[in-house]
Amino acid sequence: MNESTFSTNSFSAPLPWQLDQWSQLSRAFAAGQMAHAYLLAGSEGLGKSLFAESFARTMLCLKPTTKEVAGKEVRVSCGECANCQKGGAGNHPDIVQIEVEEGSKNIKIDQIRWLSEFVIRSSHSGAAKVAIIQDAHLLNGNAANALLKTLEEPNKQTHLLLVSDHPGRLVATVRSRCQKLNFQTPKASVAKDWLEAILGGSNIEALLEASEMRPLTALRLAGGDWMEGRAQFLQGICDMKLGKKSTQQALALTPKIGESDVLLHLSAFLSKLIKYCLTGSELRDDDPAFEGLYTLLKPSNDKQITQSIASSLALFYSEVELARKQLASASNPNPQLIMESILWRWSQLELS
Repeated sequence: MNESTFSTNSFSAPLPWQLDQWSQLSRAFAAGQMAHAYLLAGSEGLGKSLFAESFARTMLCLKPTTKEVAGKEVRVSCGECANCQKGGAGNHPDIVQIEVEEGSKNIKIDQIRWLSEFVIRSSHSGAAKVAIIQDAHLLNGNAANALLKTLEEPNKQTHLLLVSDHPGRLVATVRSRCQKLNFQTPKASVAKDWLEAILGGSNIEALLEASEMRPLTALRLAGGDWMEGRAQFLQGICDMKLGKKSTQQALALTPKIGESDVLLHLSAFLSKLIKYCLTGSELRDDDPAFEGLYTLLKPSNDKQITQSIASSLALFYSEVELARKQLASASNPNPQLIMESILWRWSQLELS
């Protein structure tokens, strides 16, 4: 999948679905009651990193102002004071960002040792200091232990913001020393309004469906040739069930699209098939690839058969979700083997 032409640098938090979390931190900061560390947790594509970077700038801003987001006034950085002009992570000496280095799969202990040195230094601006750890679930064991020491010795002037799509992979002792901020997928109406304001009315519902209602993921998909890739892949797996394509032919479609996006499309596709199998209601009629499968999955008058097919699809959906987690893990998975296994399982499903 091509990288999105829409950069998140064009936006600033809070985004419309982040107002509760922003208000919670803003109140704590104004009262001088912010915790030493927060864990920003939730699915990919919800803007957690953007939230962390924007709030860090707001904490250091010398003349914070207000702006309206989704009908509510929120306190944000002014963008004009000396601290704001220095910028965010990587530019302002009181904001640092830790992330996986190029060519590595984990955050390493040397990076956390450097963070520990930052924590004990005095603030350059006389205000707070903020350390952001992106993809905190990718801390290796030694790095996590080193971070734990920093978390156990809080500094009132320094705040850590850990960002993670998979908080369950974090060491429990690290999680327990952070206040958790959960980010949820927004309501369809909220996500749709936000995307329409950026993209216009083009394919918004399809984008949100393909991205599982995660607006920044939808924006990324909109910037590439996702529609063509999605259509080709869905047609390919439908042709497999109709005997028109082999597993290897369908597998050949995945490198161009990317294994992660292929599994994302397959997950959304299976959700629709399960609903159709149980209800008989065709949820969309603009996917030609579905026509043949709608015929194969025509609801039976025999509820036992219908439930059996739906159960098989639901079990396969669980396997696809597990495959997605494996691809996102730091355990060096083999994408081709994962995709071969998934497509073979799909070929073996009884759908009638």
